[in-house]
Amino acid sequence: MKALMKGACLVFAVLMLSVTGYTQSVMTGKISDSDGKPVVGASVGIKGKNTGATTNASGNFRLRVSVGDTLMLSSVGFESRQIVFRKAADLTIKLTQENKILSDVVVTGYKSQVKQEITGSVTSIKMDKITEGQAAESFGSLLQGRVAGVNVQINSGEPGATPAIIIRGLAAVSRGDASAISEPLYVVDGIPIISRMSSEFAVTSTNVLADLNPSDIEDVVVLKDASAAAIYGSRAANGVILITTKKGKRGKPQINLNIRTGVNFVPQLRDVAGGIKEREQVKSLYDLYAPYGLSMPEMYTDVTNPFYNNSSDWQGYLYNTSVTQDYNASVRGAGDFGQYSISMGYMDSKGILFNTGFKRYSLMASTSFNALKNKLIINNTLAVSRTDQSRNQDGLKVSHSSLLPLPDNPLVQGAEVYKPGHESNLNDRVRFSSDATLNLARNLAYKASLSLEYLRTMFDSLAVSRRTLKMGNKSVAGENQNLLFQNTVTYTPKFGNGHSLSVLLGQSMEKTEGKLTKVSSVSDAPGLSQTVNWPQGNSIGSSNYGASTLMSYFSRLDYSFQQKYLLGASIRTDGSSKFGKANRWGVFPSISAGWNFYKEDIFANAGWLTNGKIRGSYGLSGTTWDNNYLALGIMDGGVLDRYNSLIQIAYGGISGFTPTWLDGFKNDNLTWVKTNMANLGVDLTLFKGKVEFIFDAYEKVTKGLLLSTSLPTTSGYNEVYRNAADVLNRGLEFTVNTNMRFGSDFTWSTNLNFAYNKNRVIRLPDGNADIIKTSTSGQDFGSIVRVGAPLNGFFFYESQGIYQAENQVPVDPKTGKRLLGLQSKNLQVGDRNFKDQNGDYRIDVSDRVYSGDPNPKWNGGWTNDFTYKQFSLNLVTTFVIGRDIVNTALLDRLKMDKNFAGSSSLPNFDNYSIWKKSGDNARYPTLNPWSDATQVINYDSEYIEDGSYFKIRSATLSYTFNKKFMQRLPFERMRIYCTADNLVTFQKYSGPDAELVTIDGFDMSGGYPMRRMLLFGVSISL
Repeated sequence: MKALMKGACLVFAVLMLSVTGYTQSVMTGKISDSDGKPVVGASVGIKGKNTGATTNASGNFRLRVSVGDTLMLSSVGFESRQIVFRKAADLTIKLTQENKILSDVVVTGYKSQVKQEITGSVTSIKMDKITEGQAAESFGSLLQGRVAGVNVQINSGEPGATPAIIIRGLAAVSRGDASAISEPLYVVDGIPIISRMSSEFAVTSTNVLADLNPSDIEDVVVLKDASAAAIYGSRAANGVILITTKKGKRGKPQINLNIRTGVNFVPQLRDVAGGIKEREQVKSLYDLYAPYGLSMPEMYTDVTNPFYNNSSDWQGYLYNTSVTQDYNASVRGAGDFGQYSISMGYMDSKGILFNTGFKRYSLMASTSFNALKNKLIINNTLAVSRTDQSRNQDGLKVSHSSLLPLPDNPLVQGAEVYKPGHESNLNDRVRFSSDATLNLARNLAYKASLSLEYLRTMFDSLAVSRRTLKMGNKSVAGENQNLLFQNTVTYTPKFGNGHSLSVLLGQSMEKTEGKLTKVSSVSDAPGLSQTVNWPQGNSIGSSNYGASTLMSYFSRLDYSFQQKYLLGASIRTDGSSKFGKANRWGVFPSISAGWNFYKEDIFANAGWLTNGKIRGSYGLSGTTWDNNYLALGIMDGGVLDRYNSLIQIAYGGISGFTPTWLDGFKNDNLTWVKTNMANLGVDLTLFKGKVEFIFDAYEKVTKGLLLSTSLPTTSGYNEVYRNAADVLNRGLEFTVNTNMRFGSDFTWSTNLNFAYNKNRVIRLPDGNADIIKTSTSGQDFGSIVRVGAPLNGFFFYESQGIYQAENQVPVDPKTGKRLLGLQSKNLQVGDRNFKDQNGDYRIDVSDRVYSGDPNPKWNGGWTNDFTYKQFSLNLVTTFVIGRDIVNTALLDRLKMDKNFAGSSSLPNFDNYSIWKKSGDNARYPTLNPWSDATQVINYDSEYIEDGSYFKIRSATLSYTFNKKFMQRLPFERMRIYCTADNLVTFQKYSGPDAELVTIDGFDMSGGYPMRRMLLFGVSISL
């Protein structure tokens, strides 16, 4: 019996050991998504044990488990799961993708937030899909039409040109002809960057933001309201754009290549009367208007001239099809140690106009390391780039007479007619940042960061005058650097039943410096040297230096109860060396609240409602100005005389300085520009994320804009700068996103956004006196800033057509004298009929009126993505509605002085309604080059046109190879694509392109149209 019992015990022990051995075995499992695709980098842990694993490229993992263990599974973008292990089949696991609309983590000011908890007006854009199929010099142009309330204004098709990005309406006032731009603050990986050179230190014409390779950007977040942006204080009044660059992700190292080549085509150009047509038009003008005895130039009458029958197509010669090349490569990965990322890029975009183009060389490397059992995280980023923009000299244009010969030497291409030379614009940028985050305790972390940005800009030009045969050289070198040190402490406790808190305390110190050196020389004769030649001729040099500092303290608090009731508040105080002594420090508070009403019990059974949130905010942010020492008064150390000799200011034989007459008056009361913004928003997500609707209404009041105001001459100064102008912007923003699936193979997603903005001036200095914008030389540019009206309205004469008969010219009944035209011209048939606004029977400046608004009332875009199996089609459209623009291009071509013949190309008069004889119902007046007062003037309302347009910006067709095909290749993923860019524009504007206008509404594109491009590319992942 005892033996039997011992045997039974032995068998039981063996069975127990067997079971124990089985439950403690190393098991293999696999994790996939709902479509059966492997989930790479998913984390697998055991509850209560310090063991875990990560899935490989096939979604497999190995882990020692026991029966009854609870497996905890998580991966970015998927809902977390817990599974109790009973048998081997339990290790074949599927994860469900999260509702991204609700769970996306968005980078905001100095922190990240779950989208569901955001109470401000924030828009996030994933850049991967955008940059993979499009080649662009700057990420700014890629934002066009993608964010409600963000107007990306492009005024030239030249490679490397700088677009203007305006968030929620223009809020900048200037007296000069250069349009003041209310530019946002750009922050890259948490570091504010140098985005635009101040006019004082501007060296090159290149877009500074083009230094950043768009292919290196992970996502872009636009902070539009004050509650989101106020944490950046005195630089956030015009919004903030946060840029996060790509980092390594868990899993095996990812090697990506993107190779693309594009062909740039010349779009439809301006009409030109060539050859015989030009001679006929010139002869007609001489026959109609030339004084008796004045003969036509020989080039029109000399039949022995070999170019008499010539018709040189200057546009066809200088505009040519060109090529764009863009290559990007990266290696990224991550593990328990941290992450690494290295990327390189090269872009060469040849311009469609001779001797223009843009090149970019970029390198970015980032690493992060975990130490002290992940309690310490150290991040380092180094970015190096060079951009090279080549441009033509000012004299190189396509507007020469078609009867002039084309050059026959292909090496000089136009140098026989235009002044030879070159212009080079180089930007070199180095950006280094390092930060360390120490987790002091649970939910408590301290972060210190140091960043240095260095930007060197270089401009070189060589120009030779064909008339004087003199040669001029000019070189300018500038250096800008920004040193920033920041400290933050964050505390994120959770307590009670669903209470969560996030507290941020921070401090930063920043110093910005700028240096500038200019040298130039003039030689009596052309030389071989392309650099400044000191021994010969007159040479002159100058230098400049400026610096500013900023000390800041900031704090932010966010509270959430069960993610249902949300509250946020922030405050920042900035001390700037630019502010006046009386206002050295500025305080910028904000408050916001949100209610996720879909979590209420009443909506518990509303399956159609996935998310619903109401949010509101109010806050104060600021803006400062470029000049570092304006509040102190600008000093003058001397001027150059006409011989380029320096006349120094001296007293008693000792040189010195004196305050300048224009801006030397000291004003201790100068302070930051204040922007108060209120925002009300609604977010709705319907039908399990298939439809998303976002609505925002805002009011933005910008107070204390900087303007010069007049002083009495007895003061010894001409003017003083004051915070003296206010601008109001009110608007509505709408965004609709959809994500539809039809069957198992076809999907269609859309993004439609449009925004309404009403802009008006509410205060000006000098008793709200109108500001007629003029250049430094006093030239009137036809723009007005007036209280109660939108910014930069057109201040023109009101056209009433053309006088068709003598009796149409008004007569003063008191004097019997006829209405006098501009420049006291006796009006006659064929002249412009301008309205006499004040009834004094004289047309002069007092008859000009507010004639148009260049600010768009509506702007937006519509993006569509179609996917069928491995094929996908992406369509991007943009539009602007309710904007007036001036057809300056046509106006300048119709202006002709007495020496017009042979000087430039002429438009084909047959295409324009020009008055020639009585009875003509013409739009444009007589073209009489010998008239005492030309009727083709800058301030004619007839040239104001509707600037609305709808543009198909791009269409991208792509194919992603399936798994079966990829098994034959050493690649993990391969996608080929073709993109057509700038396809077609629908517009009423009679000029070339309604998009290419300045902020204040003038077609000043300089004859550089927007090219059309056909881009071919392949994207490979190894």
